[in-house]
Parts: sequence; structure tokens; C-alpha cells
Amino acid sequence: MRNFKPSFVLAVALHLLIVLLFSISFLTDRDEAQTAPPAEIIEATVLDGAAIDAEAERLKQNEENKRQAETARQQQLEDARKAEEQALQQAKKQRVLEEQKALEAAEKRKQEALPEQKRQEQLDAKRREEEKKLEEAKERRALEEKKAKEAAEKQKQAELDKQKELAEKQKQAELEKQKELAEKQKQAEQERQKEAEKQKQAEKQKQQEAEREARLKEQKLAEEAKLKQQEAEAKKLEQEKKLQEQKALEQKKLQQQKAEEAKREEQAQQAKAEKEKQLAEEKARAEKEKQAALAAEKAKQAAEAEARAKAEKERQAKLAAEKVEKDRQAAEAEAKAKAEAEAKAKAEKERQAKLAAEAAAKAKAEQERQAAEAAAKAKAEQERQAAIAAAQKAEQERQAAEAAAKAEQERLAAAAAEEARLNNLIKSKTEGAWIRPMGAAQGLKCTIQVKLLPSGDVMDAVVVGSSGDPIFDRSAENAVRKASPLPVPQDKILFNQKYRVFNLSFKPE
Repeated sequence: MRNFKPSFVLAVALHLLIVLLFSISFLTDRDEAQTAPPAEIIEATVLDGAAIDAEAERLKQNEENKRQAETARQQQLEDARKAEEQALQQAKKQRVLEEQKALEAAEKRKQEALPEQKRQEQLDAKRREEEKKLEEAKERRALEEKKAKEAAEKQKQAELDKQKELAEKQKQAELEKQKELAEKQKQAEQERQKEAEKQKQAEKQKQQEAEREARLKEQKLAEEAKLKQQEAEAKKLEQEKKLQEQKALEQKKLQQQKAEEAKREEQAQQAKAEKEKQLAEEKARAEKEKQAALAAEKAKQAAEAEARAKAEKERQAKLAAEKVEKDRQAAEAEAKAKAEAEAKAKAEKERQAKLAAEAAAKAKAEQERQAAEAAAKAKAEQERQAAIAAAQKAEQERQAAEAAAKAEQERLAAAAAEEARLNNLIKSKTEGAWIRPMGAAQGLKCTIQVKLLPSGDVMDAVVVGSSGDPIFDRSAENAVRKASPLPVPQDKILFNQKYRVFNLSFKPE
């Protein structure tokens, strides 16, 4: 009823207007009014009312069709908007899941790298501790050797002083009894001392050269250890730098992904706003067209009423014109519907093209993300392999250091065993060459400083710890010289350290 009210009012108004016009025409032309039969007026009124009702029905039908078309179009637009929003929500959820997967993968890589890094740090710490222990052992050995050397020098000086004092006393005591023997011995002693001095100078020079070579060797070893430590620290710094660069790259990647996500959301919002704006514009345009159509319809109806009032006689012509007008309107409506369909098809095509472009952009972004992730994985694998190689190298160096330390211990043990064996041989040989003096007491003991050549030949033998019996001391010196050459080690280092100059405790059974 509400839809029919404007048409009904319009029809009543048109009826009244027609009646008024015919009344005015009747008053102005009485003759014509008197001759005109009333049935003609009634007939015109009936015919005119049917045309008006038909026109009103047509307008109502057109209005209903437009309303239904507008409702259908609005429903389609709403469905398209909902579908697009749903697709955007699904894409957003998919991106969130992908970001979570990427974060989990990054965390997993980080957790996998931590044990390897910890193991590498433990290996480095263990290796540094072993190097420190070796260095400390080397320093202690050098210090002990230095102290032993100083103690030997002091003992040697004390024994020399004591020997000089005892020799002086012995010389004075035996001066009268063995004057001739002393002269001969003095001459022999002078010659021996000259020879000993020469050999002593040569030995001293050799000893200085050996000490200089040992110092150079120790300096070289220390420099090599220092270089190894610096290389290990540089490797460690490089590994830390690589880890920091990887972490910064992952953070930068996450920031880029977030920025891209924000950009995509902003584009989606802009597209949504643009679509809403287009919908509002289309709605306003449709409303404007509707108002214009209503205004045009009203104007047309007024024109038609005026035309009917002016020339009722030309009703048939007017009906023909109306038919032409109806055809024109139908053609216009058809053209308008066609234009709307084309516009809708064009909009749908543009929307599909836009969706395809967005899908292509998403696919490209996904490919780039997968490529970046693959590159990151490859880089992480390379770094892991490098870390494993570095750990293996450090393990090999540690094993080499352990082998060297073990070899050094074995050498020292072998040297100690060799020293014990040689001491027993020297003791046996010197005691075997000893001739007990007449009247020598039992249990006498003296200490003899022996100087040897590398061949084992005795260069000098001097009592530095007397037994209290000069004859026993002299017999002990003679026994050492008689036992020449003494057994010496093949190892030159051991010979220089222990047997070039050593003290022999002479205590025959």
C-alpha cells in the first residue's frame, strides 16, 4: 500500500486537472459545450483513467524491477566483499603460521648450534689449560735445571776450595817423603792441567753453544705456542662474529617480513576503503539516477496531462506518441541494464585481475622467502661444518700435544732408566779398576768430580769430597782414570746435562 500511494495521488491529481481543464474549455466555448454530448466527456475520462492506471502500473513495475536489481547488485557486492575479507583473513592466518614456523626453525637452529658452540668452548678451554700446564711444567723444569746448575756450581766452587786447602795440607805433609814423586807429579799435573784447561775451554764453548741452542729452541716453542693461542682466539672471535651476523640477519629478515606484512595489510585496508568508496559512489549515483528518473517521470506526466488537456482530439496521436515513448524508455532501460551489466562485468574483471596480481605477488614473496630461508639454512650448515672442522682440528692439536707430552714423559723415563744403568756400569767399572792401598781402612768413601769427553774418555778426575785418607783418595782418582773410557749415553743432551761433568761417589765394597 505504501508503494502505491504516490501513484494513486498522482492519478487523482491528474483526474482533477483534466476535469478542471475541460470545465474551463466548456465555459469558454459554450456553443461547443452545448453541442458536445456528455457521453464524450465520460468516455474521455474513462479512457484517460485506464491509461493513467496502466502508466502507474508500468511505473510501479519499473520501480519494483529497479529496486530488485539494486538489491541483487548490493547483495552481490556484499557477497564479494565478504569473500574477499575471508580470503584476506585466511592469507593473514597463513602468514602468521609461516612466521611462527620461521621463528621455530630459527630457534631450533639456534638450539642446535648451542651444544656445538659449548663443546667448542670446552675444547678450547681444555686445550688452553693443557698448554698452560705444559708451559708451567717447562718453566718449572727450566727453573729446576737452573737451580741445579747454580747448586752444582756452588758445590763445585766449594769442593774446589776445599780441595785446594786439602791439597795444600797434603802437599806440605808429604813434601819431604815424596819430593821427587811430587816433582814428577807436579810436572805431570801441570801438563794435565794445561790439557784440561784447553779441554775445559773447548767444553765450555760447546756448553755455551748447547745452552744457546736450547734457549733458541725454547723461544721458538714459546713463539709457536703463542701463535697457536692467537690463532685459536682469532678463530673464536670469528665464530662469535659469524653468530652475531647470523642473528642480525635473522632479525633483519623478521623485520622485513613484518614490514611486508604491514604493507600488505595497509594495501588491503586501502583496497577495502577504495571498494567501500566505490560502493558508496555507485549507491549515490543510483539514488541520483532514481531521483532524476522520478523527476523526469513527473515532468513527463505533467507534459502528458497538459497535452491531453490541450488536445483531447489528438488522443490517438498521443497514444501513438506514448507507445513510441514507451519503446524509447524500454530501449533506454535495456541500454542502461546492458551498460550496468558491462560495468559490473568490467568491475568483476578488474577485481579478478587484482586478485590474480595479489596472488602472483604473494607467490613471488613466498618464493623469495623460501629462497632466503634455503640460503640461510645453507649458510648455517656451512658454518656448522666449519665449526665441526675447527673442533676436529682443535681435537687433533690437543691429541698431538698429548702425544708430545707423553713422548716427553717417555723420554724422561727412558733417560732416567739409562742414567741409572750407566751409573751402575760406571760404578762397577771404576770399582773393578781400583787397587786397595796397603793399610786402607774398611768403609772409606770419597766424592770424585769426573770430567768426560763425548767418547767417554776421562779428561779429569779430582777428589772434591775427601775420605780423610789421602792415599785412599789418590787411589780412587787413579781407579777412575784407569777405568777410562767410561760408558756414556748416546743421547748428546743427556750427556751434556749429566755426564760431561759429574760427581762420583766412590765407596768400594
